[in-house]
Amino acid sequence: MTKDYSNLKIIYHHPRTITESGKSGSEVRPYKMLKAFKELGATVIEVTGDLRTRTSRMREVKIRIQQGERFDFAYSENLTIPFAMSESHRLPLNPLVDHRFLAFCKENGVPVSLFNRDVYWRDVSYKEMLPWWGRLVTIPLHWFDLWYHTKYLNTLYLPSAAMARVLPWIHKFTNLRYLPPGAEIDHTDNKTQHSKDLKIFYVGGIEPPTYDLRPLLAAIKDSKAKVSLTICCREKEWNKVSALYKPLLNEQIKIVHLSGKDLLPLYRESDLFAVARDPGSYVDFSVPIKIYESIGFALPILCTPGGETARIVESEGFGWVKSADEIANFIDELVLQPEILESKRTMLKSLQVNHTWKARAARVCDDMCNGTRK
Repeated sequence: MTKDYSNLKIIYHHPRTITESGKSGSEVRPYKMLKAFKELGATVIEVTGDLRTRTSRMREVKIRIQQGERFDFAYSENLTIPFAMSESHRLPLNPLVDHRFLAFCKENGVPVSLFNRDVYWRDVSYKEMLPWWGRLVTIPLHWFDLWYHTKYLNTLYLPSAAMARVLPWIHKFTNLRYLPPGAEIDHTDNKTQHSKDLKIFYVGGIEPPTYDLRPLLAAIKDSKAKVSLTICCREKEWNKVSALYKPLLNEQIKIVHLSGKDLLPLYRESDLFAVARDPGSYVDFSVPIKIYESIGFALPILCTPGGETARIVESEGFGWVKSADEIANFIDELVLQPEILESKRTMLKSLQVNHTWKARAARVCDDMCNGTRK
């Protein structure tokens, strides 16, 4: 029996303006979750936007709560940076605003949950990304956010269980849940229009050591089959590292710089989605949003070993995990036996409904309302 969430009233908090046309996972997810709560039929009160807009909305919600209006729960999506640095200027001028609002909700009988996006600040590579003087500001603020979260959160959501192993004070969160990214099911089925070529699609980072596509490119070059690869990456990143890849490029490999809705045709015309990430501490706990986007297109995944992504692909049956020296032969096998891909695609279609953004939002509603609403 389908559950009815139409009588729920939710406070949705995010310390940025939410946009439909987000280019990164940290922009896409808040929009998708907000949209999913609304699609469930719940009444959603948004406390989002820049500081001025957010503060105004906080005041309005506080007045409504003080006047006796009932809200079922508050759900917050945080950032990859501390709350205090959410403004475009990044100056930590108002470190308490968001925390005090969420704490107010908790103190007034509104259960509070928060999705913690990542813990990159705990990774060794954080030192390479940010100079020491920048870390002197951000790391204490990350600790401050985490400390404050322990004071008012009823439920903490993480993208993966692996992240719980590196997040400090995890024992202080008595109600810990895992909420990976979701998918939107694409009902366009144009596979019958495809040629006999195997079309592989990769979208994401390309800068080693975390993202090293050279083994994948070499495999394409070595493959005896008729196969093509489309790599979608940021133009700035390509200009920075293209010299690494140019010796491996040929007419079978295409480089594009697209995002958002412009990616849809690439997903739809592809046969296989590639994930190439070198094992490392950050990869061990991060979960790319593109993994689940590909599931929405019933697009099987070819993943290199190591980290949380490989574990998910293998354990959930989303595709195959192959080492660098296995990729070329495996690609040849898929071309010779297309039924392998078709069987996996059929399986993914049966799994899609369990991995939609709407399913993720329903999970939060069930968790926060103790699963009692039918």
